[in-house]
Amino acid sequence: MVKKARYKIIIFTAMVCLFAAGCSGNVGNAEKIAFQVKGGESASSVALRLKRENLICSKTLFLAYAKFTGSANKIKAGYYEFSRKDGMFKILDWLKSGSQSLTKFTIPEGSNVRQTAEIIASKGMISKDKFIEIAAEKKMEGYLMPETYFLDPMMAEESIIYAMKKEFDKKVTPEMYERAEELNMTMDQIITLASIVEKEAVKPEERATISAVFHNRINKKIRLQSCATVLYAMGVNKARLTVEDTFFDSPYNTYRHAGLPPGPICSPGIESIKAALYPANSSSLFFVSRGDGSHLFAESLDEHVKNRQETNKIKKKQK
Repeated sequence: MVKKARYKIIIFTAMVCLFAAGCSGNVGNAEKIAFQVKGGESASSVALRLKRENLICSKTLFLAYAKFTGSANKIKAGYYEFSRKDGMFKILDWLKSGSQSLTKFTIPEGSNVRQTAEIIASKGMISKDKFIEIAAEKKMEGYLMPETYFLDPMMAEESIIYAMKKEFDKKVTPEMYERAEELNMTMDQIITLASIVEKEAVKPEERATISAVFHNRINKKIRLQSCATVLYAMGVNKARLTVEDTFFDSPYNTYRHAGLPPGPICSPGIESIKAALYPANSSSLFFVSRGDGSHLFAESLDEHVKNRQETNKIKKKQK
């Protein structure tokens, strides 16, 4: 009994100190930090990682409080989102109740609105059709930043769209907007170009060169002739276009219409956005796929024809 009483006194004193030091919350950065608790993870491991993220002020005090309240063995696995303002008492309560458990989903680079909606809907979070409708109304194609998200499973479609656009605004810096101005382009034009680069470039190291090809064609008023824009217009996904496909009636068909399409064809990743802003120092006007994800580039039509003949031979050997 004496030992238990002493333990209570120690805990009480520690709690007073915590409040005095601001460890109970209401201070610090309010920015949300994603936090995962794995199945079977110990309270000690959770406390250590919370401390490393500066979400709690002391691993020892967190564990002492968890043991004192009988919460140490009640921490639930899941995805959470905490801020340094929350304090260890709130964080422990949420970990124990699971009330802050979040749903994880990953949007790959190059996903369009429909594909994004399908991924999130597969988690049971939203109505796919409603998400697509709201995203279309707000013209969010291209602006739902590809990323791994940890979100409240009860969030509405519009709130999820807002969270993804917020991620875009965080990654696309003011310096990038300034660079777009230097190129005499709007950010919407940059994102549109970046979305085409995202779909055309298989090899990351070729992004900037492919971007240069499109910049060069725009400057010379040559049609972009991007297969990716035609596939987007048609709403299909296939390896190669037919000649008939290139006549598909859509403003997104860059075989028929000069310049950039009316808007992005997918949400590009940040590296494709950078490639659109900083194209390679290249005079190339053409590129053709080798069939292995890489491309051959050419400055003239004659060179491009030779490249096509070479790649056709390679593809025939691969069959």
